[in-house]
Formats: sequence, structure tokens, C-alpha cells
Amino acid sequence: MSRLRHSIKLLVAGLAAAGLTTAVAAGLTTAVAVSAGPATASSYGTTPVVVHHPNHHPKVTNLRVGQHKSFDRVVIDLRGKMSGYNVRFVKHLHYDGSGNPVPLKGKRFVSVVLHSASAPNYQGPQLKQYGFPSLRGVAFTGDFEGYVSFGISLTHKAPFRVNELTNPTRLVIDFKH
Repeated sequence: MSRLRHSIKLLVAGLAAAGLTTAVAAGLTTAVAVSAGPATASSYGTTPVVVHHPNHHPKVTNLRVGQHKSFDRVVIDLRGKMSGYNVRFVKHLHYDGSGNPVPLKGKRFVSVVLHSASAPNYQGPQLKQYGFPSLRGVAFTGDFEGYVSFGISLTHKAPFRVNELTNPTRLVIDFKH
């Protein structure tokens, strides 16, 4: 099995180096997605996206949202190089530490967790509701021991895509209408 995992990791690294937008390696204990450029409409999905960037420790500074013709966008602004992260659908959202439920309106929820990150000067919304076609709300749910987390509420289980942008560093999540 370890030979298979090694082969899959090499395949994912090769696809990323070749400039393909998103490659997903299945069969690991978690799905691993590698973003190497702008996503295309075909890269939307509902499976978890987990990316590892070891030894990067960015500061989260803001979260912004926008409505576009065919998707709603969430942008997380970072200072420093991109850290690892995971983006996945969850049944419920909870605040880190207290475990209290996050009071966002919506029918489906997405958890976004940045690893090896912190948010000492975060200026974005703590909890904000929207009336976009897919996006209903966002919440800053925690900054604890190297993990910064956000909750996102949606109208339905909208397929999403995740992109990493630089200059400045941003994590972008688009939710299809």
C-alpha cells in the first residue's frame, strides 16, 4: 500500500508541475488536491479539498465575498506564503474552543481550516449574512494553536472550486449557482 501512496503522490506532483489546474488523488486517508493555476468550470466539485504546504505560517488579515454571474466567491487574504488548508462540507458549524453552534442561516455548510496560520490582526467579518444565489453567510470561527477556521453557509450543496492566488496571497473559493 505504501508503494501505491508514493506513486499517487508522484502523480499528483507531476500533474501540478505540468500546470494542470486541479488533480485529486483518491485512495488516501484524505483526498489531496493540488492547485497549480486558475481553475476552470470543470474543476468544480463537492469532495473535500486538502492541501499541504509545510513550513509556511501566514497571517490571515481579511475575508471578502462577491457575487458573480455564475458563482459566488469567498476570498481569504493572507500575509505570507500560503499554508495548508482543507475545505469541506460539514453537517454543522461550531466555534473553535467553545463548541457553540455558529448561527448562520443556510441549508448546507462548508468548513475552511488553514493550518499553521494565525489571525492576530484579522479585520474581516466575524459573522455576516448574505442573500446571494448560493452564499448565505460567513463566520470567523476560530484562531487557536495554529489553526484559523471559517464557516460558510449556502442555499444548497453547491459545487465549489478552490484556487491559490499570489501577490498578494489569497485563498479563493467559488460556489457555483
